[in-house]
Amino acid sequence: MNSQDFLTLNLVGAGAFLFWYLLSRGGPHRPTQLDLKAPDSGPVLLEKEKQEPGLVKHEFEQAPRTKSLNVMFNYNGHSWDAYEVLGLPAGAPIHLVTEAYQNAISRCDKSSIDFLETAYKAILHRGS
Repeated sequence: MNSQDFLTLNLVGAGAFLFWYLLSRGGPHRPTQLDLKAPDSGPVLLEKEKQEPGLVKHEFEQAPRTKSLNVMFNYNGHSWDAYEVLGLPAGAPIHLVTEAYQNAISRCDKSSIDFLETAYKAILHRGS
């Protein structure tokens, strides 16, 4: 194959690719239409006016969020849910947490005591 045949073959391949690309694009696409009646999916903002002498300022703040019941703690570089470690549902009362902690301590080996104690202390510190 000489250089003239190689050039012709490359031009035919490039032309075929260009032809395929132009045909595969399809026709003109319709622009996206804005639906003004759709429900808002953004965060709710509350407007609060700040009164200063001779000046009215508008401040926007986030709406109050729901309180998370989970208590996360780090142990040996990993994040853990303290309630899950003790086998309790999130937000369980302190007396159930104490019972679960004491049961877990009595059933575990000595290498796990620090881990369970860290989970228990994380829940206690969250409650205070």
